[in-house]
Amino acid sequence: MKEQFKRVIAEWLSGGPPEALDREVELPLAPNEVVTVTGARRAGKTYLLFSTIRKILDRGLASQDEILYVDFEDSRLRGVSAQDLDEMVEAFVELAGKRPRYLFLDEVQRVDGYGGWLRRRLNAYVYLSGSTSELTPRRVADEMRGRSVGYEVYPLSFREFLRFKGVKLGRYFGYTEERGKVLSLLREYLQYGAYPAVALSGDRERLLRSYFDSVVVRDLSIVKPEVAEYFADSLICGYSSLISMNKVYGDLRSSFRVGKETVSSLFDRAEETYFAFFVEIFDKSLRRRRINPKKLYIIDTGYVHVRGCEYSISKAMENAVYLELKRRDMGDIYYWKEYGKKDGREVDFVVARNFSPLELIQVTYAEDKVERREVEALKKAKEELKAKKCTVITWDYEGEEDGIKFIPLWRWLLE
Repeated sequence: MKEQFKRVIAEWLSGGPPEALDREVELPLAPNEVVTVTGARRAGKTYLLFSTIRKILDRGLASQDEILYVDFEDSRLRGVSAQDLDEMVEAFVELAGKRPRYLFLDEVQRVDGYGGWLRRRLNAYVYLSGSTSELTPRRVADEMRGRSVGYEVYPLSFREFLRFKGVKLGRYFGYTEERGKVLSLLREYLQYGAYPAVALSGDRERLLRSYFDSVVVRDLSIVKPEVAEYFADSLICGYSSLISMNKVYGDLRSSFRVGKETVSSLFDRAEETYFAFFVEIFDKSLRRRRINPKKLYIIDTGYVHVRGCEYSISKAMENAVYLELKRRDMGDIYYWKEYGKKDGREVDFVVARNFSPLELIQVTYAEDKVERREVEALKKAKEELKAKKCTVITWDYEGEEDGIKFIPLWRWLLE
């Protein structure tokens, strides 16, 4: 295995990291703990590592021959186990003439038992990255025995999206013609999603279709591809809506021989791989949270467009708000529904910590006025939950009424 490592490492040392646009997520350059980077495939984890390496080099914290980067998805490194990692370091020393000060191990979940090896080798700054259900924040914490700090990477925020598009906003853009351009790009952001490569691509639909085939279906590979595809489409078409596992199970059973436990595992897998997110109702009763339907959001609304699902700009807005709340890590996220009423009023998001509501957020496609039902639902939830802050995120309407703030989505996303 040492010879394979030598070939991979020699290419790295002679080439170095490719150019990478900076993301808003910044990794520490001299961490006290192992840094782990998790997130959906194609969300930009590898290029975040490259950007971090560039910063280390530019600031003179290390030279190229003191940094070891290895991608364990390289076909030459198939079957690598923790026992082989000593040979990886030996190969680096033979080529560079010194031990690495920085270790960047990409897709490290492919190395069986990597945690035990790393726990013995914390004399270097270590960065781990990976996707799939084998490298979730919880599993990393177990593997590293609490000796790691985690960062999650999502597709581009709208701020990053504009930067990737080369858009630099002036100080007063909200009151100039630039505002129209921002709204146009926001529609593009919602319709085609925010994967970094898609934002830069001249053929977005083809790339998104390839992502679905090579990423989504592969991550759900605990079943046959046709079952995984059907299940993924069910989630994509049901985005920003309540979802019932029993209904999805019934739909799958009508076309395939599949058990309820398998469908439950598919739901777990979709969440572990960052493909889908399931939001519980706001209720201190664990039982009521479990028996009530969950709200579903997906990693990228571009899939809605290319999988032939019905596109709704209001649902795409709601999905974008959910992902931004995740990026900002503002607290635990729930939805609210009036108790005991089948057609009761609803609020899209309750942001809370320890079940203490911090903010209620309603999302609506409103340009010049907001439907009364949206406001009444917020008022009812505010009264019941004793929340201090209430926000309605609109398309392009702004104002304040009865302590409720109305803010356009573009402005909220750029805050």
